[in-house]
Amino acid sequence: MSRGMFFGRFQPFHRGHLEVSRLILEEHDEIVFLIGMATESHTHRNPFTAGERIEMIRRGMRDLGVGLERVITATLPTLEVHVSSAHMALNTAPRVDAVYVGNRIMAQVFRELGVRVVMPEPVNRGEYNASYIRSLMARGDRRWTRLVSPSVAEYLLEIGAEERMRGIMDPGEDHVLAREGM
Repeated sequence: MSRGMFFGRFQPFHRGHLEVSRLILEEHDEIVFLIGMATESHTHRNPFTAGERIEMIRRGMRDLGVGLERVITATLPTLEVHVSSAHMALNTAPRVDAVYVGNRIMAQVFRELGVRVVMPEPVNRGEYNASYIRSLMARGDRRWTRLVSPSVAEYLLEIGAEERMRGIMDPGEDHVLAREGM
């Protein structure tokens, strides 16, 4: 049994995450989603709770056609980037054969612990970008719904994600949209 750990915040879980998940499952029997910053929510960078992110992941994986028997979720409290954080991550989740992570610093920390690390290429980073998606939500621009899977979009609408983002985000935070040229 081979497992790959996908370590991230998933704020929200979008189509780029889905594509990386698909690639992980081509190499491994199971995928462990380790949800970081799990004790932080309702902030502009981490607006969704750990439970909401687990729900998004499960719905997204179903949309991808992946049976949930291949999906494991675990959470990691909000920690500083440090070797002890990587130790905690590895001890929080079941045994894994590789860690898939987009954060270069965390990748280095895991490597120093002797873990096989894969840094997948971002998928269509201009659009499949959580900051961009959150900005669209805050503006009530429904283009964000095509950047997540259908069940995730439905769920985010159910929990009032747009209203939450409007209440959290500073009106001056549209810099993401300007930077991306959107």
